[in-house]
Parts: sequence; structure tokens; C-alpha cells
Amino acid sequence: MNAEAAVSGGQPPADRYGEDMLAHTVPTEARRHFLLQRLLDPETKRILTGLRIRPHWRCLELGAGIGSVARWLGEQCPDGRVVATDVDVGPLRSAVGPRVEVLRHDVTTEGFPTGSFDLIHTRMLLFNLPARDAVLTRAADWLAPGGWLVVEEPDAFPIDSSPYPAFRRAVQAGEELVARSHGAATRWARGLPEYLRAAGLVDLGLSVKIQHAGNGAGGNEFWRVLLTQFGPGLLDAGLLTETELAAALALFDDPGFVDAAHATVSAWGRRRPTFADGTRHRARSAGGQSTAR
Repeated sequence: MNAEAAVSGGQPPADRYGEDMLAHTVPTEARRHFLLQRLLDPETKRILTGLRIRPHWRCLELGAGIGSVARWLGEQCPDGRVVATDVDVGPLRSAVGPRVEVLRHDVTTEGFPTGSFDLIHTRMLLFNLPARDAVLTRAADWLAPGGWLVVEEPDAFPIDSSPYPAFRRAVQAGEELVARSHGAATRWARGLPEYLRAAGLVDLGLSVKIQHAGNGAGGNEFWRVLLTQFGPGLLDAGLLTETELAAALALFDDPGFVDAAHATVSAWGRRRPTFADGTRHRARSAGGQSTAR
């Protein structure tokens, strides 16, 4: 179901991301963040390394969470500048190290000057924001010529074909819960390359990585924590019964259970470089010929 349409009248309520079930005050939230970064950091670092980060780059980490990527960028860019932002920076200040500037920042209402950064990265943020398309477009404008925007977001399409009805039902109920709560769109990320192209970026790239749950799968504990954390909200909203929630959680103790839970869609593009002679970037066409844009 389209997240925006899942809310009565087709309009999501006021943005509540970070409140209630996803607030830092929830006892398991710090653990959820730790497990998520442990799950996602290897692919993120692989993608960012592939962009050939330079030590002097100016980097922006939007929605930095508990700061693992921002801290890593600080190590890669000792001669540059790394800014890590979030609406709640408490968990960030002690985590990112001395090379990272921490800034309390609401990406939906606050911005940066055009051309401020050589690299902007965001992960698991935009799908939570009703204004996600506008934020992505604005972020592209904050890039310097030749600068890269890397966006990584979840897409729940793998769960639709799950052979485990209890797990499928629980994950789809969670999709509905976050759509109602703050207008999250868990089927938005599939279109990321097109969104980046529409924002004027070139040299697009795409990686889709399936995240697993189950015995021996890296995401097993993450999914257990997530469903436990969402449990009260799912029950209160009538999206799951106690029996259905218990059946889903019991799967994590079954040594034979392993399943594709969701996909992480990572896409990137860059602002057209401007060369010293004033000529514009020349991108490769599908036929391999250089074409001025």
C-alpha cells in the first residue's frame, strides 16, 4: 500500500518521526540503532569508498543517528569538513569523534547554501519524512559542482513473497503503523534513481541489497528488537492480535527460519562538474559515446 494513501484522506498527519515508538527515550531504541548500523555499514562504506573520497572533501551526513558513518567520514577526510546533523543530537555528540561537527538541524525546514558539500549521505531518513521528495531535491542543490549525493532507504517489496505468513503479516502491519504514525513510505525507495535524475544529477548508480532475518542471518536480532518495540503500537492500532505478534516473534527462536525481510535501495548521483575551461560535464550515453549535457 502507498504510505501516503494509507492515512485517512490521503494526507499523513504532522510529522511524528522520532516520537513514541522511535524516540531515543524508548529503552530499546539505542540497541535498534546499533544493530541497524552493524547491518548496513559494510555496504554503505563500500559504496562511499567507490566514489574515491578525497581527504579535503566537505561532507554532510543527514539524519546521522548514532554516528557510525559520520565518524568514518571524519577519518576519511582529515583535511576537510564533516557535518553530522539530526533533530536529536544527544546520541551523536559522544560518538562521532573530534573531526566531526554536530549540528541540530531539521532537514524539512532548514538548509545549507548552494554548493556547500562535496558529498552528502543520508540513510534510513527520507522514507520517514512526508516531504521526502522536496528534501531530496533541496539536498541536491547543496552539492558543489562534481559533488555526490548518496541516498539509502528501505523498500519492503521482498516481504510480499515471504513463505512465512506470520512474518509477512507482522512486517506489513509495521508498514501500515509507520504510515499512519508519521507518513512513512516503505515502498518509495524503488524509484530513487529517477528521483536523483529529476533533481538534475548525473552519473547515477544503484545497489539493492536484500536484508535477511532468521537463524544465522545478520538481521535476526534487529528484526526481533524492531517487532518487540513496535508491538504495543501494533496491538493498540488493531493491526495485529497478540497471537499474531507472538507467532511472528517465535520465528526468531526457530533454527530453521530464514527469510528475506526487506531491501536496502542505495542510489547515488552527482552534480555536473564544471571544468577549468568552463566546459560542462560530458556523460556517457547508453551507446558508450560522450554526450554533453
